Amino acid sequence: MPKNLKKYLLTGIAVLLPVAVTAWLLWVVFLFIDGIVGSVIEFVTGYRIPGVGFAVTVVVVFLAGVLATNLVGRKLIDLWEDMLLRIPLANSVYRVVKQIVDTVGRKDEQVFRQVVLVEYPRRESWVIGFLIGEAQVALFGRAGEDLVKLFVPTVPNPTSGFLVIVPKKDIIPMGISVEDGFKMVLSAGIVAPNNNDHLNGKHRQVRKPGS
Repeated sequence: MPKNLKKYLLTGIAVLLPVAVTAWLLWVVFLFIDGIVGSVIEFVTGYRIPGVGFAVTVVVVFLAGVLATNLVGRKLIDLWEDMLLRIPLANSVYRVVKQIVDTVGRKDEQVFRQVVLVEYPRRESWVIGFLIGEAQVALFGRAGEDLVKLFVPTVPNPTSGFLVIVPKKDIIPMGISVEDGFKMVLSAGIVAPNNNDHLNGKHRQVRKPGS
């Protein structure tokens, strides 16, 4: 009975924890948006209407999407961007954020192309990295090697990490999808890729580059 009790408790936590975390994050986002927009509406009308801030935000986002998909709206957005880029401090922040959003939103190419292993932060210590692409020769050409850009995420929060420039010959492709790579990072290595090699117990030995 104690073994079954422990099993039931762990299974219940495994089922409910992702749901609870997701619900909590959605609730935090809702309170944040509703607090900002709701306060503005209360200042204007004198009434506090719960939830109206979130509704107004959804409408504004929807209208922005409608404007961005037609010619007139596109010209208005271009005019707004041109004015914003003339502001000294705001232009730098806006340009960086827009570049990141545009890059992530590309449908014709993946931001992270491959999951690899690399020795970091020292020799004999391996970490999971995501291949971004070739390092620009104009910036890193003085190193005299064929370099690549890697994003090495922190565990278990892949939204932060390090940009690492390493020789291409020093990375080892893992042969798993980017999605499976992020699953490993988020779970701190607990969740293994669900592919045939792992299911059959066939694990490839990691070989050092050049060996």
